[in-house]
Amino acid sequence: MKTIAITAAALLTGMAFAGAAQAGTSCYTGPVGRDHVNNQTVCGPTRKQQIHIDCFRGPWRETIWDHPQGSFVDDLVAFGYDYGDANGLATQICKNESLVGNPEGLRRELLKAIANDPPGPN
Repeated sequence: MKTIAITAAALLTGMAFAGAAQAGTSCYTGPVGRDHVNNQTVCGPTRKQQIHIDCFRGPWRETIWDHPQGSFVDDLVAFGYDYGDANGLATQICKNESLVGNPEGLRRELLKAIANDPPGPN
């Protein structure tokens, strides 16, 4: 059994940029919130923060024992998610069997998940 830890730098305002309104800001156009129904443009300051993707891996390729370590969840909370959403997001990533042994895939999946459901009021 081992712990997998990698780091992903995430941007608070979104992953797809429609253009910067001014230096140090970015805009995201796409679905906002859990509804994913209406496209909105959201602009705000860009803040980079490291998120350590830290998953406990069980002894098998199957992910029945796999779960996020506290530092992964804590980093997502510090990024702006509430504890429940952070734990759910981290668990979803750590239990994805296609990402076992794939640190770059873990990083891409986290960035995609943040872009699809950014932190904040939803």
